[in-house]
Amino acid sequence: MERFLEIQQSIKRWYASYEGYVLPVFKFLTMFSVLLMLNWHLGYRLILMRWVLVILASLVSSLLPWSGLTAITVFWLIGHLTALSWEAAAALGAILLLEAMLHYLFLPGASILIVLVPMAFCLHVPYLVPLLAGIFGGPLTFIPVCEGVLTYYFLAGVTADAGYLLDTTREIPAQFAASISGISGNSAFVTALIAFGACTIIVCAIRRMSFDYARYIAAGIGAAVMLVVYLAAYLAFDADVSPAAVLLGSLLGFILAEFFTVWGGALNYTKPEFLQYEDDEYVYYVKAVPKMLMQVSDPQIREFTPRRENED
Repeated sequence: MERFLEIQQSIKRWYASYEGYVLPVFKFLTMFSVLLMLNWHLGYRLILMRWVLVILASLVSSLLPWSGLTAITVFWLIGHLTALSWEAAAALGAILLLEAMLHYLFLPGASILIVLVPMAFCLHVPYLVPLLAGIFGGPLTFIPVCEGVLTYYFLAGVTADAGYLLDTTREIPAQFAASISGISGNSAFVTALIAFGACTIIVCAIRRMSFDYARYIAAGIGAAVMLVVYLAAYLAFDADVSPAAVLLGSLLGFILAEFFTVWGGALNYTKPEFLQYEDDEYVYYVKAVPKMLMQVSDPQIREFTPRRENED
């Protein structure tokens, strides 16, 4: 544990010294990964598959705020879907517009979660995102998390019905119906929407409590909540979910969430402090738990000049 904390402190000091360079590189790598994943799973617009365009868009993203990465991802998605079906592109545009209005009305910021949720599904670690959103975000972060779930299942439905959508002889109402097949009457989508939203809210509520190890316990309860919701949907409504996959995914998400929680700052619950102060209207009782910090050694290198033979 001490070695882990030393590495953590060293990386934080290094990041603080080079933040102006590290953050753009991290944004570039994030956008590059997202665009590669979109091209791999969609790939309908050939011009968007060009490496030069992918690298250029990633470079532009490195200079933008995180919401800029979300905007570029949206344009990339719509660009691919216009090559598949204009009806699917219009349906996705309407959904994303509704998501943007809902998101920025209640929770400005954290829009990158809308991108990270589908990416986590593709990487087979979807249950990690609501756990981290609840641990490090506020109670309203369930909004972009649920929007990410909606986006993923919409795209999954479009991909599954790509052959149907490519048939231009189909009538427009039928094309629109096929476009939303991933979210219309899909029990897996409804189950994921409830599970992810409930997990984020519950984890955030427990994490804010003052008892010891609240953040770590919150991650475990959040993973259990997702598992219970999925199992209930599977048993009661015969939802199209795999209990074994959910169990393994929840366990993996819990382990990764605990790792990121410790990495974000391990707390020393052996030395809590209870403070009390007051103003004209209230008396405040505060529990302060210090973080575990290690003094990173800073080795000093000294050079010694060897003594010459002719010196006295």
